[in-house]
Amino acid sequence: MTPGQKPASILVVDDDPRNVRLLESILRAQGYELSAAANGEEALRAVESGSPDLLLLDVMMPKMSGFELCQRLKGRYETRLLPIIMVTALNALEDKVHALELGADDFLSKPINKAELLAKVRAVLRVKSLQDEVERQKRELEASNRELLRFQRYKESLTQMVVHDLKNPLASIMGNIQLVEAQKGSLPPGRLEELLQRASDSARQLMRMILNILHIGRLEEQRMPLRLEPVPVPQIVQEALDEMASIAQRDGIRLVNAVPADLPVPKADRELVGRILGNLISNALKHTPRGGEVRAGARREGETIVFEISDTGEGIPEDLQPHIFEKFVTGDEQHGKRLMYDSGLGLTFCRMAVDCHGGRIWLTSRLGAGTQVFVALPLAGPPPAGTAAGSAPPAPADDARGAAA
Repeated sequence: MTPGQKPASILVVDDDPRNVRLLESILRAQGYELSAAANGEEALRAVESGSPDLLLLDVMMPKMSGFELCQRLKGRYETRLLPIIMVTALNALEDKVHALELGADDFLSKPINKAELLAKVRAVLRVKSLQDEVERQKRELEASNRELLRFQRYKESLTQMVVHDLKNPLASIMGNIQLVEAQKGSLPPGRLEELLQRASDSARQLMRMILNILHIGRLEEQRMPLRLEPVPVPQIVQEALDEMASIAQRDGIRLVNAVPADLPVPKADRELVGRILGNLISNALKHTPRGGEVRAGARREGETIVFEISDTGEGIPEDLQPHIFEKFVTGDEQHGKRLMYDSGLGLTFCRMAVDCHGGRIWLTSRLGAGTQVFVALPLAGPPPAGTAAGSAPPAPADDARGAAA
């Protein structure tokens, strides 16, 4: 037994107290932990409650013999590997063979020889240690195999989701170009501009989705340094709205810029902030019906700027809300509509980009009552590396009431 190693526990099963005391005196002196049982029933209860490392089992006992107890323990899956040394006064070869056939690992003849006892105990415990290691590795391999199978299913599902989402804007681009080619020279100027605008919108959507995938990988590996600069809030919000203006007009949705002109200028990565707003506005448009409204606002709260993108759309189920910013989270079909945004990559990108700014992103939503997404960014820029980011303010009470209305 190595220093610091837990001593092996040995259960002595014998109805004769003298034999128990003899075995205990020998084995305790070697540092083993000893417990005793006077019959088979006691031994079964002790094994179930204590899980000893080894049994020294007398053969001749009333009610339940050592042979019967050995057979029962070796026949159970939970105790099949429990080492058992039969201690017997029977010297007939057939008794020893019978003990081994029942699953006993070894046997000792009475009267006990101390050197033989200790040698056999050490040998059986070494085997037990190896068996335990094999079992541990087996469990680890089974767990790894389950994880690999889960990952494989996850990968297949991810591939299908991403391909499906990328296919939609690509099909739109190809369809609009084919319409232009099929009607060369006969399209009125207004119709031509409409088709080209749709193709351009789909191309921007496709590029945004591709960049989300690429940038999520870089953010996860912390290989995307921030290019910090003053970011004029009204201007960057308007740019994000302008990018979505043709889609909103096509779908009959009103875009509203509710950002005041006198906001302080935060220090942030302008491209990433623009991408965050673009993703959030795009998601809001996808889930707002014709005649609805998507509103972009911003305000100062303490040492942060809080952006708010709200819509009058279908809302998000309550059980999905805590997971909405996780990668590849999708909602169930309800009322014939998907309750999620693409593959979930856009919102995951938003969360990671906000995190690397030392900010916070959260939402309030209710089915049928729209959604409000809030992004709080520190005015002074991200905190120095290795320091905790300041906590963003909680969602205001009036916004929460509006979501529940």
